[in-house]
Amino acid sequence: MRPMKLRTHLLLLTLGSLSPLVVLAAAAGWMFAIGAPVLAQDAVALIAAGSLVAIVVSALLSLKLARRISRPLGWVTATAKALTTSTPVATPGAIPVLEIEEAGRALIEAVNAARARETSLRRADRTKDEFFAMLSHELRNPLGALAAATQILGRTGAREPAGNQAIEVVARQVEQMTCLVEDLLDISRVTRGKLSLTRRPLNLAEVTEATVRAMHAAGRLERHAVRLELSSAWVHADEARIAQIVSNLVGNAVKFTPAGGEINVRVQRDGATALLRVKDSGIGMSPDLAGRVFDLFVQGEQSRGAGGLGIGLTLVKHLAELQGGKAFAASGGLGQGSIFTVSLPATEASATAQVKPSAKPITRSHHKIVLIEDNEDARRTLMAALSMDGHEVFEAADGNAGIRTVAEVNPDVAVVDVGLPGLSGYQVAEKLRAQHGDDSMVLIALTGFGQPDSLRRAHEAGFDEYVTKPIAPERLVRLMDVALAARARRRSTPGIPTLNSPGDRA
Repeated sequence: MRPMKLRTHLLLLTLGSLSPLVVLAAAAGWMFAIGAPVLAQDAVALIAAGSLVAIVVSALLSLKLARRISRPLGWVTATAKALTTSTPVATPGAIPVLEIEEAGRALIEAVNAARARETSLRRADRTKDEFFAMLSHELRNPLGALAAATQILGRTGAREPAGNQAIEVVARQVEQMTCLVEDLLDISRVTRGKLSLTRRPLNLAEVTEATVRAMHAAGRLERHAVRLELSSAWVHADEARIAQIVSNLVGNAVKFTPAGGEINVRVQRDGATALLRVKDSGIGMSPDLAGRVFDLFVQGEQSRGAGGLGIGLTLVKHLAELQGGKAFAASGGLGQGSIFTVSLPATEASATAQVKPSAKPITRSHHKIVLIEDNEDARRTLMAALSMDGHEVFEAADGNAGIRTVAEVNPDVAVVDVGLPGLSGYQVAEKLRAQHGDDSMVLIALTGFGQPDSLRRAHEAGFDEYVTKPIAPERLVRLMDVALAARARRRSTPGIPTLNSPGDRA
């Protein structure tokens, strides 16, 4: 067999600008070898590498930019939270993003401004509390002196009928001024949420009757015909505040009802509600005024000559609401009289509330009293009134003199003004208790402040009783009798509480 001779051909192909292709072909047929262009391969590799680098660089730039934005935003968020919690915020250095820096610094300014306003408001609130406390003290001191002087004049009498009438006028005006001072201080406490209540089961009819009779005894109702329609209605309330509601409603009716007019006071139970209604035949109200009459400082044009501050009815509304009730006002129009109603949740009288133990008579005797009071008029008039009752009274104008006087005379009772200059009444009580013991004498705190904190401080200092000025001398004597009887019981039965506030007894 003859061998085949092979021929080899070299074929050069050029594809445009591509590299040459070497093709080897055998004689019996063609065999092709095709090579890719080198420049194309390099371009693809470069593109891929460039894309990868671009992605990495973009990621790094994005991360850095995110940090440049997120960190300032985090600080802005923290600053915003600090605004709500009053947390101090430090001012940062330069912030890379101008808009965020401006927003952040504006937020800091807002935080600082809000904090400054809050601080200013708190300071103003403290200043207002201090002002009302001082106002109370300064007003009650002369009222106390006037009350005692009026009682002395009433006992001695005047030579002429006109003098007796003048004494009655002074007594009524002192009572009116005292009510105004109490209302002013109470409305301040109510609006600031600082009025405390001591609630217990009580018969609304009994409290109403006692309050109206006290007003009549004080001469406040002598020019009007007052009729009571009372049926039992039990409520869970603060007795002193209920009496204040009754006094303000009846006093309002007296103020706006001409002499000789009628005032009807009714108490009744209506289902689950206890109702107190005061109806008068007075000047009445327009529909507009009836809708605003419980607002603070609101008075009708026709009522300005009657005096007052426009706070008594506001206080009625707040006191009713604090005890779960409501207050309403209605009138048929000018000249048609007015009706004021207070509704309170009714309760069933407990067995202990319905059965009252018979009170043991208190033996009244003449006491040895030390009166420590820096206001000379108040001290002298109260001393004179107590002396007229047969008590032996010693006076002192400051705390140190009072301590010395107590050591010299060994009194049954020491009446101490807590607002003494220098050594305060609280400090005097502490020293007296330390020197003479807890049961050596009765200590009565006499104050013109009437702040809730004063009661706590009086208790801590060792006072047996705590009363606010002005106080009628006969009431002060009753407190002495009660406190001395309680001291005698404490000697035989330890652990009996000693301190009573003005609202604890009618």
